[in-house]
Amino acid sequence: MLRRRRKRRPTELRDVTRWGRLCAAADVEGLLRELRGAAGDEDAAYDRAAALKALAAAPPRLWLLLDRAARAQEGAPPAPGDSEPLRLLLAAMDRDGRTRQAAVEELAVHSGPLVASALALRTADWVDQVRDPALEALLRRTAPDEAAAAVRLLLRLRGRSRAVHTPEAYRGVLAAPEARRAVRALAADADPLTRRFGVELALQLGEFVRGDLVRTALRDPDQVCRRLCAERLLQMDPDQAGRLLWARSAAVRELAVAALPDDVPAARLTAPLADPARIVRAQARWRLYSRGEPPALAYRRQLLRCGPQSPPRLVAGLVTGLGECGDASDGPLLLRVAREVRAPWPPVVRRAAVRAAGRLVPREGLLRQLAPLAVDPDPGVAREAFEALSKVAGQVPVETVWVGRTRPEPGVRKAAERVRRAAQRQAQAGHRPR
Repeated sequence: MLRRRRKRRPTELRDVTRWGRLCAAADVEGLLRELRGAAGDEDAAYDRAAALKALAAAPPRLWLLLDRAARAQEGAPPAPGDSEPLRLLLAAMDRDGRTRQAAVEELAVHSGPLVASALALRTADWVDQVRDPALEALLRRTAPDEAAAAVRLLLRLRGRSRAVHTPEAYRGVLAAPEARRAVRALAADADPLTRRFGVELALQLGEFVRGDLVRTALRDPDQVCRRLCAERLLQMDPDQAGRLLWARSAAVRELAVAALPDDVPAARLTAPLADPARIVRAQARWRLYSRGEPPALAYRRQLLRCGPQSPPRLVAGLVTGLGECGDASDGPLLLRVAREVRAPWPPVVRRAAVRAAGRLVPREGLLRQLAPLAVDPDPGVAREAFEALSKVAGQVPVETVWVGRTRPEPGVRKAAERVRRAAQRQAQAGHRPR
């Protein structure tokens, strides 16, 4: 039987993969030894190029760890004037200050993101003759790729006393008109800290138009960036609040609810009142409170309008909100929803109703009202029932707790076990001598 011969990858591709694995590993000292070995091998040009490519894609923390490890390992410094890129980067991390100084002087006449990263590291150097030239050289590098590489490291170094003012100094350079492309690149960087830095700077310089603000507020993966752009957008155009009500970020939705006009109809607040996020529901209730309308009344009114065709998430949100601002008189309504096993209430609604009833039903009625739900077929309903019964754990029948502890669902078993332990503590406290 003939075997298919596996195609071998090109040497350069194998080298890139190897260095990528080394950068991803936790053995920083081993990586440094490999880097020094490649730098000392005159015939390893492909290997050095692959190592530089892997370092350019490495996370900022790896650079900080490499810099620390280089001071702990003995290594032969490169010859003076050696401008081979990998050797120059290693020289910039050498434990000898004179070697680092010579490397910074050589780096000052080169460009590129790797050079910017090395210079950014040395802006926190403990030797003035290294730190000052590195900062001077770094402030001249405002190309988009260089700025991104520098900012990623400067933001991680700002906790050090020698580099506390460096990010602000670099921010001042990036504020110049000729560096606006770099600001845009920073605002779109994959690193969250760098992207926040870029978004803040872009907002400060007025680089974002309305479309940029809307797109960032609705779609940016970082919550801080979303909130910053939502705040600026609502300052510019409060009418955009309705559009931001459907943002995926709860913080943005909260800002949108707060920016709605004072006379917004209560019906328009239905979605915020039933929002999955507590902060959004609280903001919507405050809008009603501030104009003298009881939020509980709005919740009851909307729940009575719900039927089989209502979205389950909306009904569950209304039930949850009523549990947060209602009173004991809402217990029967919530229990009626919780006990309805058939249509129209799906499990997500019933779970929310049990949770809300556990907050509003008086303690003397908890056992009578919620004990039957502790053996409900739906595990979420049973779990919420046990959580509510933990307030009166000493009154829960042993048989009910035993049924919960023997169910196959882990969440129900854990909740029932908490009820059992709470009952034991209450019993011990009752028999403790005074």
